[in-house]
Amino acid sequence: MKKTLRKLAAFSAACVMTLSLTACGENTATIGKIGGEDIPAGIYLYHATSVYRQTALQKTEEQATVWDITVDGKTAEQHIEDETLMRVKKLVAIEKKFDELGLSFTDKEKEYLKATAENAYKQSEEAFSESGIGLDSFTRIVENDTKYAAVFDAYYDAETGIEPVKVSEINKYMKDNYARIEILEVPLKDASGNLLKGAEKEKAINRAKSYVERADSEDFGVLIYEEYNILLKATAEANGTEFTKVDYKPGDADEYAFEQIIDKNDMVSYFPSTVTDEIFAHKADGKAFLVESSESYYVVKRYNILEREGIVDTYKATVLQALKSEEFAELETKWAEELDIEWNAEAKERYAPKKLKIAE
Repeated sequence: MKKTLRKLAAFSAACVMTLSLTACGENTATIGKIGGEDIPAGIYLYHATSVYRQTALQKTEEQATVWDITVDGKTAEQHIEDETLMRVKKLVAIEKKFDELGLSFTDKEKEYLKATAENAYKQSEEAFSESGIGLDSFTRIVENDTKYAAVFDAYYDAETGIEPVKVSEINKYMKDNYARIEILEVPLKDASGNLLKGAEKEKAINRAKSYVERADSEDFGVLIYEEYNILLKATAEANGTEFTKVDYKPGDADEYAFEQIIDKNDMVSYFPSTVTDEIFAHKADGKAFLVESSESYYVVKRYNILEREGIVDTYKATVLQALKSEEFAELETKWAEELDIEWNAEAKERYAPKKLKIAE
């Protein structure tokens, strides 16, 4: 749970909070019934906090308060109430589908989830308590994330799924969207971060080209450490300090020590997008090639990702999410919309969006 969760409401000092109740006030401990089940107010308040904050991020300079915002044609107040209710309905829908499919947690999984929830709760216990979010409510929210994953797998697992995703489809996605590479960067900058010019730039470029020529016949780690020591020496000279060479011998590292797996769709990347694009345009044949950019030259070897032992199992869950998350989201929404809400009128009034006090 992120530590940035803020307080939702200021509670009276006379109100006694307990972990068995999710909100102080006997008549407002639940927000009503969804699908015939009483829903603790703490679960509702948890989601109301999140929706309020996400809505507030949309406020422009021209809008004086959150309540001046409109979302999809709705007032902020109506949007927060509707979206919070939908999120709570989805939580209930996933729980019901989890039970319907005969899924369950092992004792060890239950203990792990309980401990995870308790540890996260303790980090922001004061804010949680003052916001009306008890440990029981928070634990149920934590468990729901795992239930979501279990239901998702029950639908799409290649071997046992209700609507299984073929292994061939997973493999194709991986080949198209992930690159398994070894990469060595030769910067075109000096130790102070200034772009190299003239002979110094040419020297760096030639060094990169020589690495490409050697990469197919030498241990890639040797080349990486060779360049690393060159940079260390340049930095030491610039700072007037002693240079100490870092030794490396072929075979010192694990088989995949210098490999990286990069995702074409990753919005945050260490490499410039032009470099990533060129890597994905190159064949995964294990042959070294050079990628040029304005600030660095890169020596790259791209391998067949499916030939790395265990890689499909490692990325299968991520790939399934990429392939089926939108489809599953539609299913989840459908299940949620089929659930009726019987509001506790007193709780609905008490936890109305405009009555929430969000601490800055």
